[in-house]
Formats: sequence, structure tokens, C-alpha cells
Amino acid sequence: MNARLFFRAGWALALSLMLITRSYGQQPAPQRQYSEVMYHKIKPGHTLEEALAIEKEWKKIHQVQLDNGHISGWFVISKYLSSNPDRQAYDYVTIKNFTDFAVFGNSYPESHLEKTFGSTTKDKWADLLKRTGEVQEGIKVEIWEGVDAVWNEKQLSPDKSPIWVIDLMRVKDGKDAEYVAMEKDMKKLHQERIKMNNITGWNLAALKYPGGSENGYNYATVNYFGNAKEMGDTRYGEAFQKVMAGQDVNKLVSRIYQTRDLVRQEIYILREFAVKQPALAAK
Repeated sequence: MNARLFFRAGWALALSLMLITRSYGQQPAPQRQYSEVMYHKIKPGHTLEEALAIEKEWKKIHQVQLDNGHISGWFVISKYLSSNPDRQAYDYVTIKNFTDFAVFGNSYPESHLEKTFGSTTKDKWADLLKRTGEVQEGIKVEIWEGVDAVWNEKQLSPDKSPIWVIDLMRVKDGKDAEYVAMEKDMKKLHQERIKMNNITGWNLAALKYPGGSENGYNYATVNYFGNAKEMGDTRYGEAFQKVMAGQDVNKLVSRIYQTRDLVRQEIYILREFAVKQPALAAK
């Protein structure tokens, strides 16, 4: 695979990022959901605005891929805050969601490019790659797999969830099953927070590739907010009293810290997206 195309195929957290399909009656279990996450660094002398303008051009390609069922979603999020001590490591992230892992081996089929660019495909594709490389570089790619999620079914369009708070966790050796069970138990807290209009959604994802302890993290959760005001009070305490009354909050907190360490927290702003309608589906 062309190296430049490989890096354009990269995913971003979260992100988004992992969409869980609602099941009706006796429908088959939801397909596995993957995300390619790519971290982008803007080159000296260029700006985020320039990079976003070029991403609008990439959006046209991804819309064609959506229409052809090649991918299930595409997002651009810019970094606002990060606990990463290397503040300049990356500036924004692109995310591509898909269900067929073969997508990773053929990120941009020629037929999709021809449908986007028409008779001048070769020249326009080469020009887009050239201008993209002049403004930014892809510095890291990760592939994540969706584990669980819950959404506000009345606010499914991504533009209703412009703020993404991403927690990157390192689950301790041998604790994966316990950690996932704990997060699934905590899911009812997030469902209650959605009812309170505190968040618009929450999801849990596991890092699939690349593996290795050097990554520092292997799971991520994302809390989606509709506005900055709701970030000021995440309302965990209020939700806990409603759905987990009678449980010992101190024991719950201890259980959390016994399974994982919070390695990094980052806040992103949604800048661009391409999805089919309805935009998201809740489990």
C-alpha cells in the first residue's frame, strides 16, 4: 500500500467514534465496529484553518465512500486541551469508521476517486495529496474496536455533540474482563446523565493495533457534550444517587482504580463530519 495512502487511512479516537447498532427483535448481533484514528501535526508556517479547508475536500471522497457502504462515518476533531506533556505532538485528528477490516487494505478505491473527481481523477488526486502534505503530516495511526456505547436518541446528529472529552486508560494486566464489566455496569450512570441532558452520548473502545506497552494506554472512553456549560458539572453524584443508590461509592471508586489507570485526558472540538442519516444509532 502506498505509504501516503496508509497514513490517510488512520483513525482517531474516539473517538466517535465506535457506533453501536440498535437491535430490533431477533436481528443478528451488531457488526463489529472499527475506527482508524490518525493524529495530524500542522507544519510550520501553516494554520489549522488551512488544514480544515483541505479536509473539506477529503470530505467529498468520504461522502462517496459512505454512499457506497465502504465506511460508516468520518470525523475531524481539533485538540483543545490535553494532559499530554508534549503540547505540540499533534493538532487534530481524523477518524474513519468501518465494519469490514478489509477497508484498511484498500482505503481509497479507484472507483470512489473517479466518482469524486470525474475525468480528471489522476491530476486532482495527485494535487490533493500534494497540498495535504504541504500543510500537515500524519504522525501516528491507531485502530480501535468498539466495545459499548449509549446515545441520546433525540440528538443523534454529530453536530449536536461538538465537544468530546476523551479519557485514555491503561487497564492492568489480567484485568481486561473485570474492567469492561465495570464500565458496562457504569453505563447506567451515563444513561441517567443523558436523561439529565448532561451528555449526549458515551462510548467505550479498545485499542486493537498497534499493541505493546509502549503505547501507555489500551482503552478509551468518550463523553460527548452538547455545550461547554454541561462540562462544568458532569453530574456523576446526582446520577449515582438515582441509579446506584445503596451502593458504597468508595468501594466503586476503589474498584475502578484497581482495574485501570487514567493515562491521559483530552478535549476535542468537532470540526467536520460525514455520516449517513440517521447519524448515529443507540444500542
